[in-house]
Amino acid sequence: MTLSVGYAQSVITPSLERPVYLAGFGRNRRAASVHDDLYARALALRAHDTAVILVAADLIGLARHEIQAIERAVQEQAPGVQLVVAATHTHHGPDTLGLWGPDEMTRGVDAGYFAHLKQTLATTALAAYQRLQPAALRAAATMVTGVARNARNPAITDEELSCLQFVDAATHRPLATLLVYPCHPEVLWDDNPHITSDYLHTMRRTVEQATGAPCIGMVGALGGMMTPAMPGNSFADAERMGVILGEAALTALAEASPQTVDRIDYRRHLFTTPLANPLFQMAMQAGLLTGALNADGALTTEASLLSIGDAMIFFMPGEVLPKLGLAYKATLRAAGARHAVLVGLANDELGYILPAEEFVYPDNPFEPGDHYEESMSVGAEVGPALTAALDVLLHNQHAIRRSEDE
Repeated sequence: MTLSVGYAQSVITPSLERPVYLAGFGRNRRAASVHDDLYARALALRAHDTAVILVAADLIGLARHEIQAIERAVQEQAPGVQLVVAATHTHHGPDTLGLWGPDEMTRGVDAGYFAHLKQTLATTALAAYQRLQPAALRAAATMVTGVARNARNPAITDEELSCLQFVDAATHRPLATLLVYPCHPEVLWDDNPHITSDYLHTMRRTVEQATGAPCIGMVGALGGMMTPAMPGNSFADAERMGVILGEAALTALAEASPQTVDRIDYRRHLFTTPLANPLFQMAMQAGLLTGALNADGALTTEASLLSIGDAMIFFMPGEVLPKLGLAYKATLRAAGARHAVLVGLANDELGYILPAEEFVYPDNPFEPGDHYEESMSVGAEVGPALTAALDVLLHNQHAIRRSEDE
């Protein structure tokens, strides 16, 4: 059985009838209006006995235990299907983690909205799975320079835009386009009170208007931090960045030939890492962050790998710095991927994930200076643990393929 794909989307914009605390900058930033709706965009993929649904959600992030609950709801209706929920990390959507409420002791998550959100993510994923149709794949990548910069280390940047377009198997008409770019959606800054998906809004719209098919946006290794390099922080700047990325994707995909995909391979790897950050520990004790730790004080998270056609997609549970991200892409290419794609904030949000040799926890995490990323990371051990997870995933994939060939 060759590749089949399905797509569905739902609006997940919160109502402003109740206070909406915007996540990503300071606390008590309340939404005043909606500039553009937030979406959950689901892409279902199936070939032979492997089925996975990728959901891009216009949210700051979601904790793993919440995504596990969503996956269980999906599997009640579609046994065996696996789920990846990747937040786009917009800094202008509702608090879904708990850190951006009205004060330092109050969660910013609206319980009613959050319950509806989880239900919507599950039903949207299932709707995509119910709309499967035969498809082929176009894959491309292009460097888009000048729209993003590394605020921590300007010398290390990843400016690659990864493009996967699924087309009708017979006519090659576009069915859905997946774009991944490693940059925080924060062209709009901390004084913005309007709900928006930032540059992703016009990036997706640009592609959709040209192809007549939906576009999904995800983010890559955006730590570091990879932030927009537009002239200002206005909606015009955000729209211009989205247009630049969308047009670059269209140009790259126009030169890519459709490929038949006979199989896909998706596997995940669970691993543990200590929760060493005292700020995160205090947030859990205060009830701002939810979820359970293991008996030894560590947390369990996951990474996963999807091989499809000549592309490999590594799904990472946080905001990976570009130095690590570039190394991961090199590893994927060495393993045979023509297109090495990284997706961050997938099935968890652990904050920044740094190379161990660069990790220096600040003396005062409330004023971290050059080490802000360390103050918003679970700890120094998560980077090496994620690297080891990729090695395990590639080893297991190679072993399975070798046994199948034999």
